[in-house]
Amino acid sequence: MPPSLLRVLDPLTAEPLPNGLAPRPVMYVGDELIVGSASRRDAGRKHETFEPPLALLARAVEALDAELVPPGHSGTTSTMRFAATTPRPSAPMTTAVRVLPRGNRARPVDAWTVLAQAHELNHESARGLHLNHVLQLAGPGWHGMPYYASMPYYASMPYYASMPYYASMPYYASMPAGGSPSAEYGRPGSGGRTPVQLVLPDPARRARTLDRPPLVVVPDTALGQHPWFADPATATDEVTVMGQRLGITPSPHDGTPLDGRIAPYAGHATFIAGLVRQLCPEARIEVIPVLDDAGTMPEGVLIHVLTQLLERQRRAFAGDGPASDIIDVLSLSLGYYHEDPDDPLEDAPLRLLLDDLGRAGVAVVASAGNQSTTDPLFPAAFAPLPGTTHEPGRVPLVSVGARNPDGTIAYFSNAGQWISCHRPGAALVSTVPTDLNGELQAVAGLASTAGPRATIDPENFSSGFATWSGTSFAAPVLAGQLAAQICDHPLVANTDRDSALTRAWAAITEELGWTP
Repeated sequence: MPPSLLRVLDPLTAEPLPNGLAPRPVMYVGDELIVGSASRRDAGRKHETFEPPLALLARAVEALDAELVPPGHSGTTSTMRFAATTPRPSAPMTTAVRVLPRGNRARPVDAWTVLAQAHELNHESARGLHLNHVLQLAGPGWHGMPYYASMPYYASMPYYASMPYYASMPYYASMPAGGSPSAEYGRPGSGGRTPVQLVLPDPARRARTLDRPPLVVVPDTALGQHPWFADPATATDEVTVMGQRLGITPSPHDGTPLDGRIAPYAGHATFIAGLVRQLCPEARIEVIPVLDDAGTMPEGVLIHVLTQLLERQRRAFAGDGPASDIIDVLSLSLGYYHEDPDDPLEDAPLRLLLDDLGRAGVAVVASAGNQSTTDPLFPAAFAPLPGTTHEPGRVPLVSVGARNPDGTIAYFSNAGQWISCHRPGAALVSTVPTDLNGELQAVAGLASTAGPRATIDPENFSSGFATWSGTSFAAPVLAGQLAAQICDHPLVANTDRDSALTRAWAAITEELGWTP
């Protein structure tokens, strides 16, 4: 995403929340707002008090001498161009709308100012309007989803905040000046991304033959080159909906032209896919590349992708698509902090969409975040709180924190009542692209009659395996466990919605003890 599109909500200067309090600092797309369809709570409102969110937004921008750019317009941002690459489903769709200054006005329009104006005009209807938050990967390790990227003085230096070159330098992470002890997890040998060798065979060799293998979908980075994923029938990042591919064309991960560094999130989805394969070798894995080199994307992009997947799910249930399109588990290793975390966000478009996926029999797991904070990270914080009565017709979202190898909770893992469970998430071993190779080199090397000799190259991942840490990886561990439970369910081959709900609920009950 171009840095010029990003803004940071500054609590000191921004318009206050509708309750009069200062907003939290969050990153968002500066000239876009997400317009949701009418809230479920709107059905009971009196006609004279309800105003469609888009109509209200039009009034708000008019008051600020601005104008709206409709979806599909040639002047739209990357979010809109992304959305235009796939056909629109039959169901009502939440979308992102761009706000532009009118005429020759040079000063850009701030989405937060527009949202504040909408709340002033009609507070209740303005609940259908939302910032287009910037989601970041919930990992890897201590520098994933960093708070410092949300601070104004860092956000003005995108190349520093989004892809810190020091993340690959082990001496930095080990220095006390690094701050939190969580920084230790970024150091090779203490949980950081480190090349290793694995002598175990491909788990697919022990996979059973099923009439319909469970499908795990991962919106993330691209799926890298690896022998385990050579067969696109078992793992692919070419995911289609109604004949059109979902996702973006990923850029190479082999570093920048000037210093050859490896992007902090290179190989992220490949690592996740390897964890799922280790736990459920029967599972098919679909990776959807949606994140840029900094591990970010607008919330509107994720909403669009999930809307397309929900439509595909419904078509498959109706027999208008192949049974192989039916999603069993959705693994989300990304998130954002909200400007008003005390708001229950009952009508947040992303929450409603994830609820609908749960009603379509999809078990959604989400990473809890790596900032050692109790501030809720969304969408993980959409998980039900303890004591919640679960809706039988909807599989609830599960938020996942990380554990160390000894079973303790990882120092970086977020905490709070909104955390559903913990799974291994520190110093895990999994797959990485075999062509991943960075600028750091072995400390020593020489030629000998028996062949080249050297110490370990810290950024040569040609072995195809690495250790890594983060709640980004704890979530797919649970995803793999759920998929394995679904494999054993007697209704695994059924292609109707009720069967999907039954087997997903059975897996949730087995792994978490939750019951509908």
